[in-house]
Amino acid sequence: MDIQELCIPGHSCPDAGAPCRGDGLCAFIVLDFSAVIHSIDELETVFDSYSPSLPDRRIREYRLDRMRLILEAIGNPERSFRSYHAAGSKGKGSTCAYLAALLSGYGRKCGLYTSPHLYTVRERFTLSGAFFSDDEYISAYNSLEEMTGALRLPEGYGPERPTVFEMYTAYAYLLFMRAGCTDAVIETGLGGRLDATNTLSPEAVILTPVELEHTDVLGRTISAIAREKSRIIVEGKPVFISAEPEEAERVFIDEAARCMAPVHSLMNEVSCLRSSTEQDGEHVSFILDGREFRLTLRMCTAAQAGNAALAVLTASRLGFLSDEGIRAMERTALPGRFERRRLNGRLIVIDTAHTANSAAASRDAFLTLSSGNPVLVFGAVRGKDIEGLVRTLFPPFRRIIISRPGTYRESDPGAIYALATALFPDKDIRLEEDQDRALDSALAFSSDILITGSFYLAAGMGRLKEADGA
Repeated sequence: MDIQELCIPGHSCPDAGAPCRGDGLCAFIVLDFSAVIHSIDELETVFDSYSPSLPDRRIREYRLDRMRLILEAIGNPERSFRSYHAAGSKGKGSTCAYLAALLSGYGRKCGLYTSPHLYTVRERFTLSGAFFSDDEYISAYNSLEEMTGALRLPEGYGPERPTVFEMYTAYAYLLFMRAGCTDAVIETGLGGRLDATNTLSPEAVILTPVELEHTDVLGRTISAIAREKSRIIVEGKPVFISAEPEEAERVFIDEAARCMAPVHSLMNEVSCLRSSTEQDGEHVSFILDGREFRLTLRMCTAAQAGNAALAVLTASRLGFLSDEGIRAMERTALPGRFERRRLNGRLIVIDTAHTANSAAASRDAFLTLSSGNPVLVFGAVRGKDIEGLVRTLFPPFRRIIISRPGTYRESDPGAIYALATALFPDKDIRLEEDQDRALDSALAFSSDILITGSFYLAAGMGRLKEADGA
């Protein structure tokens, strides 16, 4: 703890009851500067001091009230830039990154807030994919701490101090304001209705595909989950909808009608959408307003074709589509989104696929690039459609290692192992809960490796930081 004792001339010293001499020798005020950070290494860990979530389900209903109080305490920085708000079960991070690239290519200074992070917490808060300077990160946190250090939320609202996601969100907005961002693309965390990000007044809402996920919190049907996500729609602002299950699309259109918000549908306004995975990236083509677009994306899978097309549709309708933006979008990559690396001469693909459809897209793209006999490393947290993921991913792989995707969210690797061995008794399936040992076991097979099922799985594999980009 860094304690500084200060003597202020003209005041009485509490220990002596006499006027302060002003010579700095009679200290009577103690200031604690322990919350101040001085390096990026400290930024990596400082958020961990906040509680991970709101523990009581009933308390979650106060989440937006909590977030509004936090934002008021820091001067409502979210009002200083134009925002674009995205929710969905899959693809929202990539779609946000593409949209931010299009905004930047058009000449806007665009912040990008996504979650979670894989290698560094800075991944959550970027300037359209590039990091801010270290000084900007550090000074923004110190300013946030200065304004919220004494903040205590009302009794009955849950923990009196902000949660980690509330602080991440407040920090993102403050950082973007201090950096002079004109625009910011914001990805929701879990859900939408009660998400801490749902305190924005966005220029537009983007809704990516919905699947069964976080069923313990969001609901056990596609309609229930879509309803939670639809509540980021705001009155009169355009809504951009990706290819959706019929029941999700119906919920989104009904909510947009209730809010008198114009709807733009990828399926209705974009035609001839095709893609193929090649060694140099995902080759994508589609037609919008009579113009044919041909792109080569760094992030592979057929799902990325839909994400890119949705971003282009959004930019076109909002008036910031440009050739430079398209080129910036083609260069866009996010850690853990079909990220290709090489370690010990082996191709390693890290993908955050955590729904059955996204897992199928990841599987197919990986097998197109792999040289044969690949290994799957899989881990998933509770609340996912684990059986659907297992049935989708496992068939083409002969060797499979099941691991624990960190401890941030609850998981049961033993139960996944039991399910997998029951479904596929002829496969070589192993349980290695430690993430680094799971990677070492996979590398021992001298084969290409797909790591997927949860973002948190690869995040705990320290050796991946040594791998080269592929």
